[in-house]
Amino acid sequence: MNGMSSTNTETPGTQPCVRLSNISVWFEDFEALKDVSVEFPLGKTTLIMGPSGCGKSTLLKVAAGLLPPDRGEVEIAGVDALRGRPRALSAMRKSTGFVFQDAGLWQNMSLYDNLALPIEFHYPERTEGVVRRHIYDWAKRFDLISVLPLRPATLSGGERKLISFCRAMILNPNLLFLDEPTTFVDRLGVERMLNILREKKSAGCSMIGVTHDADLTSQLADYIVVMKAGELRVFGTLSEVARSKDPEVREILADVLDEAATYDGDILDLLEPNGDLF
Repeated sequence: MNGMSSTNTETPGTQPCVRLSNISVWFEDFEALKDVSVEFPLGKTTLIMGPSGCGKSTLLKVAAGLLPPDRGEVEIAGVDALRGRPRALSAMRKSTGFVFQDAGLWQNMSLYDNLALPIEFHYPERTEGVVRRHIYDWAKRFDLISVLPLRPATLSGGERKLISFCRAMILNPNLLFLDEPTTFVDRLGVERMLNILREKKSAGCSMIGVTHDADLTSQLADYIVVMKAGELRVFGTLSEVARSKDPEVREILADVLDEAATYDGDILDLLEPNGDLF
């Protein structure tokens, strides 16, 4: 299948930023992830795709160390995320950021305090003035300064997502996790977000994300993971996956990236706005 494999997910010559080995996750009697093994390449952007309920967000949270698996091993930036020493885990956390699908903001805190939290936790020595300038610099990028005193419940879903994005970026992470980062965000916000993500990509930031956004996929993805029913169906470069002849893979991509597309359509047209695949 064009060099892709659902079992061999190592990328030759590429060091992983996250390594998952034999991951299984159960929610009561439902197995959300079934013995999944995958290595996410360092300095690259890998996007996870698949139908609703297939385990994408669960896999992302396991990869970020936010959800301990029921079975398996998780290594993030060379650190054992399940049994690592506190100092190593803290250093690893300081260099990562996570944009939650539901924004994941603390409802009893102002938006300003939500943004301040990671700075104050990891850099308690920073003065209030330094923290304030850093927060305002990020809020200014999305015209959000005026809402900083407010609570999350007063904002639209898109505004909450942008605050979540700013919080994930505020420590300048070199490993970034994105769970549907552009949903509910208006066109201008998405454009600004993509500009920042392109800058991070150019700087060598490793990114792992879940998305239904064709623009984000075409502009950022180096590798694609396709999942179905808790299993890794395909892992490969964007070019390999987009050119897959497997009708099931093409149907999943069409459903994920464009509800109007069908597996009979040319997915390459969707991923190649200029007709050339990178």
